[in-house]
Amino acid sequence: MKNDYEGEVSAAVEYAVLPEANTAVLYIHGYMDYFFQHHLATYFVDQGISFYAIELRKYGASIKSYQHENYFRDITEYDEEISIVLNKIKEDGHSNIILNGHSTGGLIATSYALQGEYKHLISGIILNSPFLEFNIPKVLKNILPFITPLALLFPYFKFTQLPSFYTQSLHQNYKGRWNFNLEYKPVPSFITHLGWVRAVLMAQKEVQQRKIETIPCVIFHSDKSCFENGWNDLMLSSDAVLNVDHIDFFGRKIYPQADIIEIKNAVHDIVLSSDEVIDDYFENISKWLKKNIYLDFIRRI
Repeated sequence: MKNDYEGEVSAAVEYAVLPEANTAVLYIHGYMDYFFQHHLATYFVDQGISFYAIELRKYGASIKSYQHENYFRDITEYDEEISIVLNKIKEDGHSNIILNGHSTGGLIATSYALQGEYKHLISGIILNSPFLEFNIPKVLKNILPFITPLALLFPYFKFTQLPSFYTQSLHQNYKGRWNFNLEYKPVPSFITHLGWVRAVLMAQKEVQQRKIETIPCVIFHSDKSCFENGWNDLMLSSDAVLNVDHIDFFGRKIYPQADIIEIKNAVHDIVLSSDEVIDDYFENISKWLKKNIYLDFIRRI
């Protein structure tokens, strides 16, 4: 991979390849995240689908000491590693490739499907609570376009440090039941820099003005959101990061042909919800796969 403005970059891939599989999933994680949801991989493998999970530059084990964690200035920076992995998946013998993006990974997957080098290889898209719009008060939303040009001069200006209640609701050391590396998904959270905010706004504006109509897509989100300045037990059964109404609205706008499915009592990363919710999520993915992928689907180009 080519060096960027912070120096050498790298990305990692975990995969489980089934020799006879025709279909593969490429999972793209979210912001302040990395891949540790191995039961998701197990689900797809049990369906006879090969599974690949990318750990993007500056995330997880890909973070280098001289880099700003989880930082990017242009969402298309990720196109390089995604293209490399998609090409490998094709070389591994898969003719159907599904992008599965969570949160910011959903925004990245959408951006790539619109303009990526190997977008023609994508046969389907599964989005788990995609980050298609900032969940911030309208007043701040109106101010951001006037603030973010400063990112060109001060890209590493410390814009905010996001609350860690959501991460605490997941990890077994706090309120949750999952075990993951708190160096990669920390409490308190990494610093969010102004250059990142500008890059996300630019990416969201771009995808919100476009449509993806020729790739089958299913978009999942919780039935409710929970926004609190302190701990609330509702965070264990709702999206404590994004506004589900935003996901629904912009999901339908960008993907007019998509199936939009509400999962009751789901948390932001639906696959980290309760067992009952995860089962519901997987059952709905299975139904969508049978309808769109397993019936000799051929994408219209």
